Amino acid sequence: MKKKTVLFASCLLGTLAFSSCEKNLYDESKQPEKELQMKDLDIPADFQWKLTQVSETTVSSTIPTPTIVSFFLDEACSEEEKLATIPVYAETSSLPLSIPTYAKTLYAQYKNGSGAMIKATMPINPDGSFSLSINDNNNTTSRAVTRGHDIEDDIDYDKWEGVIYHPKNGWGTIMFEDQFPSLGDYDFNDFVVNYKVQFEVGKQKGNDYKSKQIVIGLRLKAVGGIFPYSPYLKLKEIKKHEAEVEMINAKTRKPLEVKYVDNKKNYLIIDCSELIKNLPKGESQYFNTERGALVSTNDLPEIIITIDLNVAKEVEEILEDDKFDLYLKRNDDGTEIHMNGIEPVGYKYPFKDSNLLPVYESDGDEEDDNYYFSKERLIWGLRVPGNVAHAVEKANFLKAYPGFWKWATSSGKNEQNWYGQGNADKSLLIYN
Repeated sequence: MKKKTVLFASCLLGTLAFSSCEKNLYDESKQPEKELQMKDLDIPADFQWKLTQVSETTVSSTIPTPTIVSFFLDEACSEEEKLATIPVYAETSSLPLSIPTYAKTLYAQYKNGSGAMIKATMPINPDGSFSLSINDNNNTTSRAVTRGHDIEDDIDYDKWEGVIYHPKNGWGTIMFEDQFPSLGDYDFNDFVVNYKVQFEVGKQKGNDYKSKQIVIGLRLKAVGGIFPYSPYLKLKEIKKHEAEVEMINAKTRKPLEVKYVDNKKNYLIIDCSELIKNLPKGESQYFNTERGALVSTNDLPEIIITIDLNVAKEVEEILEDDKFDLYLKRNDDGTEIHMNGIEPVGYKYPFKDSNLLPVYESDGDEEDDNYYFSKERLIWGLRVPGNVAHAVEKANFLKAYPGFWKWATSSGKNEQNWYGQGNADKSLLIYN
């Protein structure tokens, strides 16, 4: 009996020792961290999710005849990074340009009065402003270049007209989540569209740069959503009766029927659903969001919209974010998804949804900047001034673009070029 007691006590001590050892092996601080999700982000109350700003720019010249100047985002003055090619006159003029928030310097190329090619470097001020003064007698901030971008190919010198690009000569990208007012999975690939805008501009002495023709390119990159949405383009500063519109298939150059959306305020709203007709999905239920069903860049649907205005308009009026509104409308129930801060066209917004920021205050005042914000200040549409890769299906966007969460949680102050700084996880992205 004594032996049994000793044996039992030994087993009990062994069990207690093992349990104690097992407990000591568990260290909560060393356990794998939970993967950060979009819904975990602490978004500042003043953050507007903007990656571009319209510059407050002045250009002037002391040369009697107009000087044709091209502006670029990169020092190499590459074609896709060009912002504008415009005539600069012997006066001080305001020039509206759409500039990425990360940009700290712009570059200009022009020929001086002697015919030498000059490259000027212009620092961008914190408020987005910069200035260029062309003076043949003082080129201390410029240098001559023997080879470079030939701006004579861009424009007819005899007409002294120019072009302003938005967001630049290359593509920009708009990415949507499609489960509004629910938050969704936030891979930002439910509906992805490239866009670029070209303003044909002219200027008379003493006036601002104005445009009578606008050319808009739209290219569908991906549809990873489950709901039937179609894209529409609203230009808030243009009334339907002020413009003539043509649309063509960019690949075949064949004309397409232009369909308008009637609305109480008579804004110019164009149905862009041609982009989603007859999509080659193959074996996938989605379009270009799965590794096994990728679509080549040449096969992406693309349309070109040309708008001729009866009366020229100032470019700045059309560049502002809420004035150029590419949005989605659901085909079955009419739900609209816009960029944050933009009021829907015909959709009855769910004002009483407690998961959304309130649009109307208790005193009845409208806070229209609160449209399409969740109570956590998350959004359903994101506009990026570059041709960014979109995420594969079910990818964590924060892992695909590691700088994104730092940008969002710093109210846009940090990692402003999160989409183009080279640290993206390419295994989670699709490039077109």
